[in-house]
This record gives sequence, C-alpha cells and structure tokens, in this order.
Amino acid sequence: MVSILADKLHEYPKQDVIDGSGGSSDSILDDCLNQNDGVLQLIHRYAGRTFCTPGKRLRLDDKSYYPDYMNGTGLDEIWMCCTVPIVTGVIDTRTNKAPFREGESHVLTPSGQVISLQDLITANPESVMGEKVTAFAKSLYGTPTWPIVSKKFDNLNPIPHHLHWSKWEVYDINSFDNPGVSPSHYHTTAMGLYPFVTKDQFLACMKSFGKGEYNGVRHLSPHTMMHIDNGFVMPNGVLHSPTDLCTHELHVTMDEHFLAEDLTLDGRIGAADAFYACREEDYPKDRHEDWEYLVDKFDFAANQDPDFVMKNRRPAITAEEFAGDGVDAKWVVYGEFLGDQKCSILRLTVQPGGKTQFCPESPALFHTNGGSGRVGKLKVKYHQGMILGELYPEIGFITQAALTSGGVEIENTGTEPLVLTFDFPQNAHSKTPGVAAK
Repeated sequence: MVSILADKLHEYPKQDVIDGSGGSSDSILDDCLNQNDGVLQLIHRYAGRTFCTPGKRLRLDDKSYYPDYMNGTGLDEIWMCCTVPIVTGVIDTRTNKAPFREGESHVLTPSGQVISLQDLITANPESVMGEKVTAFAKSLYGTPTWPIVSKKFDNLNPIPHHLHWSKWEVYDINSFDNPGVSPSHYHTTAMGLYPFVTKDQFLACMKSFGKGEYNGVRHLSPHTMMHIDNGFVMPNGVLHSPTDLCTHELHVTMDEHFLAEDLTLDGRIGAADAFYACREEDYPKDRHEDWEYLVDKFDFAANQDPDFVMKNRRPAITAEEFAGDGVDAKWVVYGEFLGDQKCSILRLTVQPGGKTQFCPESPALFHTNGGSGRVGKLKVKYHQGMILGELYPEIGFITQAALTSGGVEIENTGTEPLVLTFDFPQNAHSKTPGVAAK
C-alpha cells in the first residue's frame, strides 16, 4: 500500500505526494524505470526570491508568476534537478512556513502521483546514478545523492552582488531562454574586484552596509558582457552579480550565499539578511556582521585575478562524439576548473525526422529547449504559456539503468529542431571534454 503525505508541493495541489521514506520505494522505482526505458520524468519546481523581481522568461502564463499564497513574491526560478532543501526566504501564507520541499526534484509516476527523486535514489542508487557517481556522492556527502543542482534563474534586474563560500557555479545563458537578445546586448555580470581595490577600501565598503544610501560594493567590480550561447564558470569565493537575463545554472549540491550589497533595484537588504543563507560550517553565526572577520576571510587573490574572464569563459565547441547526420552537438560548459571536472553541459540539436542513439558515460539530467520528440519512450515538447499546477513533459533524467541497456534513442517527431540540454555531474567523462581544444 502506497503511503501518501498530507503536504502537497506548492505548485501542484492536484498531485498526491508519495511517502518514499523507510525503504518503500523499490517497486515504484521499477515502475518509473520500466515506463520510459529508464528515463524518469521530472516536474518543474518553481521558486521565488524575496529580494528579486521575475523577468518573466520562464514561459509561464502571465497570471502564474505571482501565486496568491506567496505574499507578493514572484516566481523567478525553475529548479530542474535538486535533492536538497533550498533557501529563498519565501513563506507560504497558507501554512506560515517555507513551501513544502521547496525546489526539490520530484518524479512523475505512472499512476500520476509524484515522489522525490532523492527517495528513488535512496531505493537503488546504482540503478539511478551508477556506481561511479554513487561512490563520488558518498565521498562528498556521506550518502548517495545527485551531486549537482540544475536550475534556471530569471530576474528583471541583476541580483545582489554576492558570493558563495563553498559553492562553485557554471552558467549557460542561451538564446532559447532569452529570445530576441542581440549579440550586441548590454547585459553584464559584475565579477570580483578591480585589481586596484585595496583591502581597506573593501572593508570601508562593508562597514557602511545599511548605514547610508548605498554601500557601493558593485562600484568596486569590473562588469563583463555575457556571450549568448556560450558558457562561463564561477569559482566559489568570488563576488558576482549575474546579469538580468534568464540563466541556466549548475552548481554543487548545496544552497548557501552571502549578500554583499545593501541596495538593488529590487529594494534594500538588511545586514542580518545578508548572512541568513550562510551555512554554519562555512561562516560561523557569531561572526555575522563582523566585517573585519569577513574581510580577513575574503579571497582577494581570486577576486582580483586580471585573467579571470579568460580563465573562466567557455566558448561553445563541437562535441564530436555526439554529433552526426542531422544531429548537432556542442559542449557549452566543459574542461576542468578548480582542479577537476566539476560538471559539464551538452546541447544536442536533432533536425526534424532525425534520430540518434544517445549513450554517454554517465547518467544526466536533461531539459527541452525547443521542438518536440521523444527520449527513450518519454515524449517531450517545448511549451509556452505554462499554467502553474499543470504538468508539462520537458525535463527528464537518463538513469544508469538506461545506459546499461545501451542508452536511449532520441527522435525528433516534430517539424522544428528538437533541442535538448544535458547536465552532467562531476567526473562524468573518462576524457574531459574540451581539454584538447583549450
């Protein structure tokens, strides 16, 4: 007998949530794997940030961006593959708590119910993630879990200048999520500090947090125009204020940040709020608002590297191993950074009527950027005007079970190019993509 939880996912009040705890998920996993040849269908998980305004490029119906239970906060993020709780500051007015399992990935079962991806991983990690990823996840977290997060954030304005003490990130700012953006656009990301900024100047800026009109931290940072359809990697510890475009982002499985800016176009940020998403293991609570401690901890060398952009940009390159007749493949994020393969992003374009057998070395998350077709038996289609609460087949997870059976056939069944983007975890490839090209 399947046990159903009392709580519902905030976006999907019509879907029952299966309680997959206590080792009761094995048969459900088998059903999900058998339904689509080892491909799991994931549902869109939406989130809002209390300090951001939606850019409305997540392809939702206009009325869906501001749910009445979010107290005025709008939806500006899709979390596509995430197995940990996230920190947004949003309170669901129906429960007076953070939204239930906010941002956490759930799989649609053949019965139309949903179960958390993490519960299915726990049931059989090797079948979902494979031995290699499972071993890596255990070494990193002590338990099997998908070791990267895939999301899209979409803001009307650049988000507050911030840094992550432990969380590296990579960006894919693409033309599918940002239609009509010209190559000569002026959408910039602030990164690090100018080389001429002294430690005393930065300290003075931090000490003025919340005490004047603006602490001015973004004035200390160079701004870089972002290239559409290319990748960029952002090491942890470096200040950044991502552009006002919809951005596909991967990062290590955690959610933490420090907000360094006290005023943005979306409002003021209090000093206490600047630290609310710092994990205790990264930044002790008794040091919050201790600006001298913050500056001592700050990595000036990483933030003032004059070659930062050259080292961290990723111009898209052809992925020869996945290209073929009627199939274009490009690595958008590739190579090593911070010492190894942190993750990689592959974009696959299949022309109408085309097919390809897809069998990478590692399981992967994928999402649809255009067209319609199938991945294994899972039918996918790119949608516009999605209504909150409805289900749309766009996001999937290719499991190790699928790869062990020879991979999945991808077919374009529509009249437009089928565009799929695949997110690979750490150390997914025996030959690191892009190393020879660099």
